[in-house]
Amino acid sequence: MKIILGIVIVVILLMGLFLWYLSYSSIENVSQELPFKNYLNKPFVVKQPSALIHNSDSQNRFSDYYIDVYSEEANENNPKILKKYKVGDTIVFTSAKKYFNNHVGDSYYLLGHEKLDSGEVIAFEYGAGFEYMLAIWETNEAFLERRKLKKDFP
Repeated sequence: MKIILGIVIVVILLMGLFLWYLSYSSIENVSQELPFKNYLNKPFVVKQPSALIHNSDSQNRFSDYYIDVYSEEANENNPKILKKYKVGDTIVFTSAKKYFNNHVGDSYYLLGHEKLDSGEVIAFEYGAGFEYMLAIWETNEAFLERRKLKKDFP
């Protein structure tokens, strides 16, 4: 009986360690690191229609607000959209952070502030996965050219 109890305790401990390993996360400020410092404190001209969206489901890492590429058809009556950015508008990012967890790995975010029509200033995040994706400040042609220059895109 003691052997079975010992085995059960060891299995529970191992499962607990495994779950802790999966749930471990850390946050690091990467504002002074390349390439992120090149994106901070200067206006970027929006070249993809985008929207500032409120997400109260706590799925974002650093803010309840995020910027994403906007599709008029898909989001025509979306009440979570607080502001729409048209091509030619500008966005300024003020800091960059890295979020790490053992389940997903590294995720990078550009953070900024926006003043809403109500006068409220809110912090927002933009997922900085644009290493392999189109960024809101570049055209499709510029993105394809950037990828060709890196020689890892046909």
